[in-house]
Amino acid sequence: MRVGNQDILLPVTMVGNYPEPRWFRGIGKYPGNPSRFVFDSMEQEALYDCISCIVDDQERAGFDIIADGRVFGGSDSYGQLLYHYMERSSGFVMNGPNIPVPIYSSLYAPTCVGEINRVYPYHVETLKAVRKATNRPIKISYTGVGAMSAATNNQHYKDINELSMAYAKALNEDMKELSGIGVDIIQLDEFVWPYGMGDWEIEALNATVKDVDAQIWVHTCWGNYGGTPAYVSYEGDQDHVEGGIYEIDKRPKGVSETPNRAGSIFPKVLEADIDVLNFEIGRCGPSDLKPLLDANWTKPFVAGVIDVKSLITESADEVADKIRGCLEYVPIERLGVTTDCGLPNMPRMIAQNKLKALADGAAIVREEHLAKAAANA
Repeated sequence: MRVGNQDILLPVTMVGNYPEPRWFRGIGKYPGNPSRFVFDSMEQEALYDCISCIVDDQERAGFDIIADGRVFGGSDSYGQLLYHYMERSSGFVMNGPNIPVPIYSSLYAPTCVGEINRVYPYHVETLKAVRKATNRPIKISYTGVGAMSAATNNQHYKDINELSMAYAKALNEDMKELSGIGVDIIQLDEFVWPYGMGDWEIEALNATVKDVDAQIWVHTCWGNYGGTPAYVSYEGDQDHVEGGIYEIDKRPKGVSETPNRAGSIFPKVLEADIDVLNFEIGRCGPSDLKPLLDANWTKPFVAGVIDVKSLITESADEVADKIRGCLEYVPIERLGVTTDCGLPNMPRMIAQNKLKALADGAAIVREEHLAKAAANA
């Protein structure tokens, strides 16, 4: 599979947030706000040290592609993945009602009250920290433009289409700055695609990555809020459900009620200007890859083969078996492997073990393939 400017057989990486070292918790936080800004040299040192620890865990495991660990988003709340961008942009007040998207239904959203412009860089500092810590290919993650648009209380733009294009412009500016510094992969994490994709999602995504000199990946998330295996469900117009999970009955246009995983993104995703698609099969099994065949997906695919909703660490053999299942749908030359989603909901020591199992399982399958190729030569 092509990674940056090189070919790597069955490359290994991870998705999403990673458990931060305990000492980092609480450092560099806005007073009364969950997102992180680097205010001074001491906080920069802490940020760089934290990212160095996360990079070291990946390198020790034997990863081919080093991910940023989404330190910018924090490990506690999906809402922080939104605040990070909105704090660094004009046009927002940092309060509002519940976010009208199922996976965010118990959180609150900032409100867009004016024109969106990038004021401060989103991920330049992250890239610099990761680059300082490793010489391996780097993957920097962004919250998806579709997810950001659907999870915004919009009081300025005429509709979600116009809102998403404003986000796209700001994100594109940041991505181009990263590509100028030198990033191998930029990944967008899309949480609303499983609810059905419309034209606005594709148009906004393509505008976001236009003329960005980096490999573009999209991670389509099946849900990992609080480590749960499913999204919050909706029951008509009721205000709440048992267990204290508050519901809302109004959703942005284009966001449907029921996720259908891979079936919801095909064939629309074929129109996306991306190089690599990724979603989980570690929990639900490789049969979810059937839409790849049905839609004739010919680009690389990265399969999530580590269940991040279980504290039980897979063995290398179990991981290898999952990867072999993927090979029924994607040839090894176009396949990479990763975690199903982020790992922030588990202790770091367990996350470390899962990373090692992932790399070791991939090594087993890689050696099998090379041995078979040598035998047939």
